[in-house]
Amino acid sequence: MIAALMLVFSCVALVQFFMSYCRSILLSYASIELSAATRQAIGLEPSQIRGEQFRRLLGLARSAPDPGDDKWDMRVVSIYYALVRAAALLISPFVPVVRKWTQQQSKMCAYFAAAALDRRIAAVTSA
Repeated sequence: MIAALMLVFSCVALVQFFMSYCRSILLSYASIELSAATRQAIGLEPSQIRGEQFRRLLGLARSAPDPGDDKWDMRVVSIYYALVRAAALLISPFVPVVRKWTQQQSKMCAYFAAAALDRRIAAVTSA
């Protein structure tokens, strides 16, 4: 019984750490202002980016030349996005506050993908 409680406590702590880590990544990328080249490449202004565009923007970022320092961040945010979408599908129909939170987090994930693309475009143009 004690072992089961320790396992549950450890899993909860791991999930909390993962969520905090993901939010810190998203916040660090949220401070990046998208360049005109990136806005033209994605066909959107930053205010038009929505959570549903995450996969498309991530695909564009992955197709751009890799500067080599954001693969881990992309993988972590992809997992986080999948968890947020799962919460949106399972919980948000019943809890309106969760719906708003999942929309906000999805939008932050999509902006992350656009900012990652921006960093990759900047790496190509500066070389």
